[in-house]
Amino acid sequence: MDFIRLLGSLALASRLKRLSERLMKDASRIYREQKLHFEPRWFPAFYLLSEQSPMAVTEMARELRVTHPSVNQVIGAMEKAGLIISWRDKKDDRKRLLALSATGKDLVIGLMPLWSDIKRAACELLDASGTDLLAALDRIESALDNAGMFDRIKAQTKKRQLEAVEIINYKPCYRKYFRMFNLEWLEKYFSVEPIDKKILGDPNGQILKKGGQILFARVYGEVVGTVALIRRDKTTYELAKMAVTEKAQGHQVGKQLAQAAIDRARSLGTRTLVVNTNPELAAANRLYGQLGFVQVDPTLQQEQGYQRRTITLKLNIEDNKKPNNHKRRYYV
Repeated sequence: MDFIRLLGSLALASRLKRLSERLMKDASRIYREQKLHFEPRWFPAFYLLSEQSPMAVTEMARELRVTHPSVNQVIGAMEKAGLIISWRDKKDDRKRLLALSATGKDLVIGLMPLWSDIKRAACELLDASGTDLLAALDRIESALDNAGMFDRIKAQTKKRQLEAVEIINYKPCYRKYFRMFNLEWLEKYFSVEPIDKKILGDPNGQILKKGGQILFARVYGEVVGTVALIRRDKTTYELAKMAVTEKAQGHQVGKQLAQAAIDRARSLGTRTLVVNTNPELAAANRLYGQLGFVQVDPTLQQEQGYQRRTITLKLNIEDNKKPNNHKRRYYV
């Protein structure tokens, strides 16, 4: 059983690394058999210097599309083997120029016939594969240039996290979470003010009975966040008291809660949605901006009686009719 092969695309990098190590091992064996003091990992940098000299490390890294430290590591080994020489650029003392030494140039002559053998053997192997592997690698590298694996994996993680969030309506049994999550972030960043205690101590009287709503986020059966819609007048609601427990932050919960609140406000016939936030809450404010909220004229800000610095952001629901492509799950 070949475990790495069984893992398929999950082990793509490991499979390519194993294949590379296998090819390198045989190439190293050939060099030793031919009594040529040369390492396969030196080949790209050594061959480049045989074609273009002198070159700086930065230029080599750019040409080979590898990191500066990896080039330095190979250069150090080849210098130790006496294959290259270096000197400071007269025009820029910070730049070190590299070229093959006399020993390195002599080695090229001995390596050329063997490199021809290696190329023919590689072509034979590629032909046996029944596919144009080099063309496929070109396409893979081009695709990675457009979006690296980090970004691709991050997008998949974000999608999974979004799909895991369930939005549920208020029930008396969830009241403790509304208070607990909000106290958690207030005590971390600010202090709990009288108006906070009033709302958190009586969400039914302060929000629900006045025409507002409270939503919760649940992930894999666990309640992890909350948000409230406080009715200000017939056409205006305030998005307030949005809080996500610390262990669930960074998992798209806040985004789902905010979007769910916008969707709910729209279903209630709301024209304007406002949020009173603090300038220091960078992540939250960035999210509001992504959702279309804009800061209002400071002279028009709502007075909510908070001691902490507050700015008001506004969202015109009529101008925010972009469909939400994610299928959000709602539970009553």
